[in-house]
Amino acid sequence: MPRTTAFVTSFGVLLALLLVAPTARSQSVASAGSLDCNGYSAIQAPLKPRMYCADFYTAWGQWPGGRGYDNGHYVGHDEPSISFYSTRHHSGNSVRWEVTLPTDRPLPAVQTFELTPAIWFAMALCDPNSFPNGPCIPDSDENAPAATGSAFLELQLYPPGFPPWITQISCDLTHWCAALNIDSLEVMSNGNLNPNCTEPINFAWLQTNGVPTGPPGPAIATVATYTPNAQTLRMNSGDRLRITITDTGSGLLTRIEDLTTGQSGYMVASGANGFQNTDPNSCAGTNFDFHPEYDTAKYGNFVPWAALQANITLAFETGHFSPGVNGDNDSDDAPCFPGPTVAGCVGEDLDYDGTSYRKDWPDGSNKKATPMQIYAAAGNGIGPAFRSDASGRYDQAYPIMQFETDISATNSNCQPNGIGCTVPPANARFYPFWSVQTGGGWPADGSCTLLFGDMTGAGILDFGRDKEYGAADLPWFFGQNSSGPVATPCLQFANSD
Repeated sequence: MPRTTAFVTSFGVLLALLLVAPTARSQSVASAGSLDCNGYSAIQAPLKPRMYCADFYTAWGQWPGGRGYDNGHYVGHDEPSISFYSTRHHSGNSVRWEVTLPTDRPLPAVQTFELTPAIWFAMALCDPNSFPNGPCIPDSDENAPAATGSAFLELQLYPPGFPPWITQISCDLTHWCAALNIDSLEVMSNGNLNPNCTEPINFAWLQTNGVPTGPPGPAIATVATYTPNAQTLRMNSGDRLRITITDTGSGLLTRIEDLTTGQSGYMVASGANGFQNTDPNSCAGTNFDFHPEYDTAKYGNFVPWAALQANITLAFETGHFSPGVNGDNDSDDAPCFPGPTVAGCVGEDLDYDGTSYRKDWPDGSNKKATPMQIYAAAGNGIGPAFRSDASGRYDQAYPIMQFETDISATNSNCQPNGIGCTVPPANARFYPFWSVQTGGGWPADGSCTLLFGDMTGAGILDFGRDKEYGAADLPWFFGQNSSGPVATPCLQFANSD
C-alpha cells in the first residue's frame, strides 16, 4: 500500500527541539500529564513512572521504515500479536471477543504479570490531528491510510500483582482490571514529531457506571485519571469475559461483561467524557468524540504509523519483567520494585534475559499459569466476531488472520534489509507463540480455542511455534515479522470474502 515519509529519525527529533512553534513553547501546561505516553515530553513529566504505549516507527529517508524515537529515546517494545481480516460490513467497527482470564498457580510459580503486563485488543480510530494529519470519515473505507489521521485503540487488560504506584497496570494486587487507551502521533507542520507531545494518550478505566475516575484527555489528565475507585470494574483470575468494541453516536463504546460474576463495566470515548485530540503544533487539547476509522477490516486498513499492521488485533505486551530487586543490574531493567508479590523490574528488556524470554509460559501443566483462552465468539472459526446487519447479532467470523511481532525492532542485529531479523533473537531462550486447541486434551471441553504461550501436543495446532511469525515484513517495516495473511482455522461454513 502507498506510504508517506513524514516521520523523523532520532536526528530529526533533536532538530525538532529547535523548530517547535512558539505557541508550543509558550503554552501553559500542567507539570505532569499525558501529553506523551512514553514520558519524554520536553515540557511535561508523566503522571505514572511507567506506561505501555503503542509502538510506532519512523522513516530513514526511504522505506522500509526505521525504529521509533521519542526525543532521542528509542521507545519500541515487543508485541506478539494476531490480527483478523474481512471485507464485510462492520468487520472494522463492531467487534466482540469472548475470553477466559489466566489463573496463576501459587508461588513460586511464575505469575502472569511477570510474562505480560498488559493484554490488549485494538482497533483503528479516526483522529484528524494524528499522523498523517488528514480528514477522517468515521466508519468508512473511503479513508486512505496514507492520508487519513489515525489513532490507535488499545483496550488493555491488566493482571494482578504489580504495585499500582509503579505503573498504570494493576488496579490492585488481587484483581484484573481494564482501561481504554487511545494513542495518537503528533507530527508538526514542519514534518517533525512534536517533542512536547509526541504520543499523547487518552486513558480511562472501564467503570461499572461509565464515569471516568478523572479527565481522560492528554492535556487535562490528573492523578485521579489513573487512580481506580469503587466503580472501577474488577475481575477475578479465571473469569469468563465478553468484550464488545463498537461505535455509537456519541463515540466508541468499549464494554466488558464478566459472565462469571455478572458484573460489567464500560466507557464511551466521547468529548462529553473528557476525551480529547491534540493540536500537532501547540499540543492544545480539544474535546473530541473518537470513532472507528474503517467500516471493514480488509487487509491494508491499518493504523499507518503503528509498528504492527494493526486494526482488529489482539496482542500480549511482553519483554517487560526481570526478576529480582535490581533485576540483573542491566541498564534496561529500571524501574524496579521490591514486591509485594514478586520483586522485579519493568524496563524494556532489550537484552532478552527476562521472564518473557524463558520457558515460563503456560504449557498446560499444573506448574504454570493457565493460558488466556480466546473462544470463537460466533461459535465459528477462532477469535472475534463482528455484527451482522441481517441478524443484529455478533455472528460473523473472520476468514483471514495474520501472526505478527515487532520483536526485530528491538534487536540491534536486525538490519533495514531484513538480515538478522530473527524470531526469537539470538539472546532469547524462548519465544511465546499462538496455537489453537482443536479437540481433546486441553481445555477439557475440546472446543476450538485460541491460546498463547507454550501450548503444544495432541489436539493442538501450533503453526510451527515461533516459526509462525515469518520473516521481516518489507517494505512495511523491517523490524516487524509477519506470517502474512493465512486462512483462519476451524471455520465451519464458507464465507463470502
